Amino acid sequence: MPDVLLVCGVGAGIDRSLAKIKDLDVDVLVVTDVSTDRIRRAASTIVIADPTDPDAVVSSLRTAGIRTIDGVLSLGVDNPPVVARLCRLFGCPGLDEEIANDCTQKDRRIRILSASGLSTPRHVTAGNVREALDALESIGLPAVVKPTDQSGSVGVAKIDSMAPAAALVADALRLARSGRVVLEQFLVGTEHTVAGLSVGDELFFTGFSDRDYGRKELFSPYFFERGELVPTALDPATVDRVLRTVTSGVRALRLSPAVFNSDVLVTPSGDVVLIDLTGRMTGARFATDVIPLGTGVDLLPNAVRLALGRPIELSELRPTRNQAVVQRYLPAQGGIVDWIGDLESAKFPGVYDLFWGMDLTVGQELPTYRSSRDILAGVIASGSCLAEADEAADRALACVPLRVI
Repeated sequence: MPDVLLVCGVGAGIDRSLAKIKDLDVDVLVVTDVSTDRIRRAASTIVIADPTDPDAVVSSLRTAGIRTIDGVLSLGVDNPPVVARLCRLFGCPGLDEEIANDCTQKDRRIRILSASGLSTPRHVTAGNVREALDALESIGLPAVVKPTDQSGSVGVAKIDSMAPAAALVADALRLARSGRVVLEQFLVGTEHTVAGLSVGDELFFTGFSDRDYGRKELFSPYFFERGELVPTALDPATVDRVLRTVTSGVRALRLSPAVFNSDVLVTPSGDVVLIDLTGRMTGARFATDVIPLGTGVDLLPNAVRLALGRPIELSELRPTRNQAVVQRYLPAQGGIVDWIGDLESAKFPGVYDLFWGMDLTVGQELPTYRSSRDILAGVIASGSCLAEADEAADRALACVPLRVI
């Protein structure tokens, strides 16, 4: 009989990767709060629950009569504590629950990384608005406020002055299940995504990109990430420093066995600062589509093997090509949806995929961008160089068949 793999949470657009998992001779069980056609085609069992709520997931699995699971993983959802709890309950390989919480809760993570001698932003944790305002005196302005337990830039905002500080902190506290926020020094530099997996004492890097923050403050005080670019523009010596820093961070957080995702900032003086590091696959189709398209390295099969306690295939971690790939996003900017067309009409040469970022209906009122939840559409494009891939991506987004009034 095939092993039973529980996929606890499927990030936006990553449901198309479930078919790949099914092809690895596993029985796929999915926990999700939103079922899709792709999930229904790939999963033998679907359990409806919030994949970030451990109690809801455990209760729903029990109600569904699930007794045996051989492995657990998340597809781009930031829920290592839930995955770790399920691994303990079902006796599967995975991270200890304390380690999972250490790498997920922003206040715990930054404290461990800083105590390990790694470069992190100056930071203070606060449990109420008054504490946060007092903390800004030691952090200095500008600063960044973040809920300790949200991802995808939800609740993250830049504080440029004291005038809006109380309202921005209150909003972040409202979104934090923990009731805590982290205030961090605002840093300037280039930002990068680094992904990989850790087995025993060995680390294998599977993805490295430049994050496109050229329009970062377009929706100030909220941060807009325009997308990702592969390969990186960093020189080899700086790449090596980044990888050594991430290696130290993975070991400080004891992330093994695990897949990992990190966000790194390189300052104008060349200092490498760890912004984020957690034990899960990178979301937004970075690990499942962007990197495989650019380098030929597909982390997903080895992530499945790791979750099931199978040996990993080292040959699959070696790059087989070097192709420029650009991922771009179209943000919501308010208004009412007046017309929606067929995305196929905007798929030009060089466009790997053009996709909706949210479910849209005529008459729907759109938000103004505040986080990655507010993406209308996205594109992944490739080319012989970044300029060629960039041109294809921009052309596709300019032709997204959507009219907003």
